[in-house]
Amino acid sequence: MKVFFLGISGTLMGNIALMAKELGHDVIGVDDKVYPPMSEKLKNAEVKFKEGFVKSNFSEADIYIVGNVISKNNELMQEILNRGKSIQSSPDWLFQNVLANKKVIAVSGTHGKTSVTTLIAHALTNAALDPSYLIAGVPNGDLNSWCISSGEHFVIEADEYDSAYFDKRPKFFHYKPNILLINNIEFDHGDIYSSIEEIEDQFLKLLESLEHDSTALISRSGVRKNFLELLEDSSTIACKVKLFDAIEDDLDALNINLAKAVLLEISGIKNPDHLLKGFSGVKRRFEYLFVSEKFVVVNDFAHHPTAIEKTLDKALSLGKEVYLIVEIGSNTMKSGYHDSRLKEIFQRAKTYLINPTLKQKEYFDNCIELTLENLNTLTEHTDKKRIFLMCSNKTFNGLQEQLLKSLLDTNI
Repeated sequence: MKVFFLGISGTLMGNIALMAKELGHDVIGVDDKVYPPMSEKLKNAEVKFKEGFVKSNFSEADIYIVGNVISKNNELMQEILNRGKSIQSSPDWLFQNVLANKKVIAVSGTHGKTSVTTLIAHALTNAALDPSYLIAGVPNGDLNSWCISSGEHFVIEADEYDSAYFDKRPKFFHYKPNILLINNIEFDHGDIYSSIEEIEDQFLKLLESLEHDSTALISRSGVRKNFLELLEDSSTIACKVKLFDAIEDDLDALNINLAKAVLLEISGIKNPDHLLKGFSGVKRRFEYLFVSEKFVVVNDFAHHPTAIEKTLDKALSLGKEVYLIVEIGSNTMKSGYHDSRLKEIFQRAKTYLINPTLKQKEYFDNCIELTLENLNTLTEHTDKKRIFLMCSNKTFNGLQEQLLKSLLDTNI
């Protein structure tokens, strides 16, 4: 079958395209721009792609997989619709072609999904259970971002963002998990949700959709009391619901406890601790990019107040001077919804902001806007080791690259 991916350079779409290629499909795709590392991965797998959502980049295919960044008014999308072609969302295609015959372990929640998914995949691999998995990040060590194997389990991140312009349901509805983990539920995705209650409602509907022989594991400390009350009052949830406590001040220990809760639900696993040994983390999760006698640069994907706070806790625990650098990148962060909580967090360290809105520049009066013009001031006037903790799900406007170049060039 010839499969055409619209939005092929995204982490999810690109990896699903590579999985389709592994399954023997003829895979092609288009994106606005295709950057490394995904461009290299696609080329190495001999997946052909073009840049630009223009009519001239149309190619005949049996099915067109549409990413959630593609609008109906997209020029190429219009050409596909005008020709009466079959379209499908990526999570729907993934279920129909891969997940339907697997025991699905879905890791959901506002933050922590990538690390916990990788921990579970690592442990199941160590247990010789040969799991399949799909990770929205790049694991360190022996794991790849995805794997299709002969084992019965498939571990996947399951988020609450919509599936496609024609399928506004959250992706996690498509996966039909046998084991569902809810790490936490907080407000995010301000471009499609207007309140935490709307998000909680989607999680409740997900629980209601699960079969009676499925299990839902919910971290009690990660959800609001209101959600727990709605859960208790529901008469339409057929699956087994297990509440557990995974409270840990240390972020790494918290993720391990969340993963262990899942592993203990899998037949044959009695003591998961030894299976988690040797875990080497995920790129952009407290990743050391530079270390010298004076300076350390840590890169982290944190882009939500709770994740930023816990990552800052980890940096401060090292006993060094910490400069927190946060890019205001996501729609929710730009909306100002979390500003009051962020201000409290920013008071705990000298903080620099990238891309704050005009309103945020005024509100965060204890912070400094970081630009190329004042980047060199970061390395001035220090008598002790300084950690630059850089948090974003974007690219820091290229400032991280410039900082690293400066540190390497000056050898300090």
